[in-house]
Amino acid sequence: MKVRKSVHAGIAGILLAAGLVTLPPASSVAGATPSLPVPGYQLAWSDEFDGTRLDTGSWFYREGEKAICSNNPGNVTVSDGSMRIALKREDRNGKPYTCGGVISRKTFGYGYYETRAKLWGYKGFHSALWTTGLSDYVPDTPLYKGPNNRVNEIDGFEVDSHAPDLYSQVSHWFVPQHIGNPGGLYKGPDSSDGYHVYGFEWTPTQVRYFIDGQLTRVLPKPGPHGLQNIWLTTLGFTAPVDESNLPGETAWDYFRYYAPVQPGADVTADTVVVDNGDPGYSETGTWSDDITDGHHQTFGFQGKDVRRTDDPAASATWQPQLPAKQSYEVFVWNPNYLRTGHKAARYTVSHDGGQTSAVVNQDSAGQQWVSLGAYQMTAGRGQGVRVTSDPAGSGTLRTDAVKFVPAVVVDNDQAGYSEQGTWQSSNTVTGWRGQDTRWSGDPAATARWAPTLPGSTTYDVYAWIPDGRQDTETRVGVTDPGYTESGAWAASSLTGWDGTATRTTNDTKATAAWRPDLPIAGQYEVSAWVPNDAISTTAARYTVEHPGGQASVDVDQTTGGKRWISLGTYEFTAGTAGRVTIANAAGRGYLRTNVVRFVRVGADQATPPTYTVTHAGGVSTVGADLSLGADRWVKLGNFAFDAGSNGSVELNRAAGGVARADAIKFLPAPASAPLPSAPSAVFAYVQPNLSNGDQVLQVRWQPTAAVGYHVYLDGNRVTWQPVRGTSFRMYELLAGQTHRVTVTSVDRAGKESAPSTPFILHVPVDKVPPAPSTELSAEATNGGAVLYWPQSTEVDLHGYHVYADGRRITDVPTGNPADAQSRGLGFPVGDLTNNVAQNLAVTVVDQSGNESKPTTVSVTPKPMAIVGINDAGYSETGAWTASSVPGWQGTPTRTSNSATANADWRPTLETSGEYDVYAWVPNHPNSTTAARYTVTHSGGSDATTIDQTTGGMRWILLGRYTLTAGTTAHVTLTNAAGTNWLRTSAVKFVPA
Repeated sequence: MKVRKSVHAGIAGILLAAGLVTLPPASSVAGATPSLPVPGYQLAWSDEFDGTRLDTGSWFYREGEKAICSNNPGNVTVSDGSMRIALKREDRNGKPYTCGGVISRKTFGYGYYETRAKLWGYKGFHSALWTTGLSDYVPDTPLYKGPNNRVNEIDGFEVDSHAPDLYSQVSHWFVPQHIGNPGGLYKGPDSSDGYHVYGFEWTPTQVRYFIDGQLTRVLPKPGPHGLQNIWLTTLGFTAPVDESNLPGETAWDYFRYYAPVQPGADVTADTVVVDNGDPGYSETGTWSDDITDGHHQTFGFQGKDVRRTDDPAASATWQPQLPAKQSYEVFVWNPNYLRTGHKAARYTVSHDGGQTSAVVNQDSAGQQWVSLGAYQMTAGRGQGVRVTSDPAGSGTLRTDAVKFVPAVVVDNDQAGYSEQGTWQSSNTVTGWRGQDTRWSGDPAATARWAPTLPGSTTYDVYAWIPDGRQDTETRVGVTDPGYTESGAWAASSLTGWDGTATRTTNDTKATAAWRPDLPIAGQYEVSAWVPNDAISTTAARYTVEHPGGQASVDVDQTTGGKRWISLGTYEFTAGTAGRVTIANAAGRGYLRTNVVRFVRVGADQATPPTYTVTHAGGVSTVGADLSLGADRWVKLGNFAFDAGSNGSVELNRAAGGVARADAIKFLPAPASAPLPSAPSAVFAYVQPNLSNGDQVLQVRWQPTAAVGYHVYLDGNRVTWQPVRGTSFRMYELLAGQTHRVTVTSVDRAGKESAPSTPFILHVPVDKVPPAPSTELSAEATNGGAVLYWPQSTEVDLHGYHVYADGRRITDVPTGNPADAQSRGLGFPVGDLTNNVAQNLAVTVVDQSGNESKPTTVSVTPKPMAIVGINDAGYSETGAWTASSVPGWQGTPTRTSNSATANADWRPTLETSGEYDVYAWVPNHPNSTTAARYTVTHSGGSDATTIDQTTGGMRWILLGRYTLTAGTTAHVTLTNAAGTNWLRTSAVKFVPA
């Protein structure tokens, strides 16, 4: 019998996606929150698929055609506690198979996502758990008429059924165009042999992938990050399809979203925010709005109005109107954008003690608030924050908002902090703002924080709890200095712990060793992460060498691995005396290595740390709640304190453990406060931008006793963070639609009021044609042409129509806002007459169907010969592989890092004569700098050497030559540099 928890959309409408709020207590959620592989999250929304039909109030059906199947809503059913997607052999809309999927109507942000599913195991189908946003140009959801919200994509898993144990785990962006974020394949359990649990954790800086609770990959994920929809889909994808067991199905037990639980340590009712358009914000030098192809794409604190500069002398300053002389923690919003941010943005805080600088890498800091520290500041507008480009870094400097939170923070290197007993510093276990922590194993040790508080009131008291595992766990991987090998070893395609590299050998005499540098003497549990593969050895002998001798453990590397396997617990001295070796005791099969870890037993807190808080009402002993994890602020409680330095917080070492001391924060806050009322007088209107077709939403309301507000469009939240003011602006609404706009008030805990009275918003109909393309060029081909034009800056771009001699040749508009790179790859036009001038034209089409005036060009096709890598005239010698670098018109390319490899293009020419010979040259930073193209012609041969690292991705003329009809002329490519990768695409032979 299946015992199920029933949790649905209603329980967490208040917590839709951003993950920057505090959820209601677990008791308010139906059923207990299941155990997760990561701490710090609480169930916010789920569909358990109980019942007899799909909840279409929560899900769209996926529609449209994809690959080799047509998405049919009728293929999606709910029965026996699961959603089922059928796979059928039936003709529909020009496709030979039907498939299906669902897309959430709600959007989600940072958090942990999870499904439990059983996939199809016969060839031909492709299933996935993934996120991406929606737009009117996305054909999968014709019912969606909301704003353009396709920002990024996370593929929790993608599985092709011909390899049901291979999981693709990658991500993408769709701004300013489609950009891939390569992850890789993970070989795991057979997805068709039963139900497995798939999850991923999305944070401001990375995505962590899990299968059956096991971490399988960590992938960096810089912004921009938008609130996106969840997709559960199965497609007919790869021919040939195994039809022997059709109709088939995939089964999905549930989908659950867990939002981050935040302690509320960075917001109060008296927080002062200065955004980049507010009074108090100023700039010097050259700045502009951060807009690409007409789109606002970088996420700021309250919207997408971000500023940017590439002027190295530019600066920006935020000067708040501070209400009182007191201590403020200063935060800057980091507008993270596609690895283009400045690597060393220098923020200088002016305060009562002078000036303090903090350097932030805008690339790696994530799309979030970044603390610059806490400082004593004077009331008024005389102090603040200034940002400049530090010469030590490079990139685009971006600015958004700075906030000043009334708070007193006592760090372990500041006045007010004191210690008793023996303490040491740790730079491996970091604390608040990534700085050093203090630790002690002395049973009599104590640490004390005594703040100087500005007023007599109640304060929320927080302790930063360091994650002591970094001091208690030492890991040695195959790329670390403590790892050595003997014999013949090679890199392996298998991934190891946390997605790290693995090594392999079939040399039966080969060995490897891991030698840790242990910080402290003591007892350590030793474990090895064991890679698995069917061709591995059945007896990998791990030998642990320790002061008391040595012990060996044989592990079968063909099965049961892909996890930590304990090798035992042993006493070690500090330093590098101990080690673990590995050998192939079976004498056959491949031996594999990854990571060995040494975890100090009983070294960290045996129990959660206990703090003694001395306050105006007496003394309270508080055990820190670590259920949400460490390396974060943990609330100790709300206490009344007198002004001055009479209060304190003291940490005592837990019995048998290690005391770790970092920072304590005192945040003025009422002991309790009622939930604020819903905002009133909500008013919304749309301001059309006639120059680029944008429909800009403006919302205003009357303030309440809230710390912020959320804005909803048709019940779906569109604000990533609670808005601090009483107005909100959003871009890219779809013209001609009607929406219900509501606003909620948000308190310090992230709880929301009931929604305001809806305001019915009518978006004006768009009757203005887009501006025509600014330029259009044509490249002649044999019986055709290739057109090139720049991406339109029309915000509501639907695509382009192409005309040949006044006749439209595109049935539907080609292109969309996310495929700007396709403009550079060209649009092919066929069925033209050689040696006759043709008039071609391109128009721009918006999402309302308005069409621009045509941009025209004339071209004369010629009877040329073009030889690509898939044509009969192309040949290779040596070792070559397929490459992901696109070639002419986006066609595949080939590559080789063999110094002796070569490729040859041999056309079949109809006539003898003079020909211009061109090569399409692929570019990549790791390519050869001397690709030698040798043209063999009637007069002999001539060579042209081209750098394939730069200047290519286009046709490059090799010269004009006299060529003989037939197949005697050809072009040969070799690597004259002898190093790096040689790349091939197409060569063309054009009659002069």
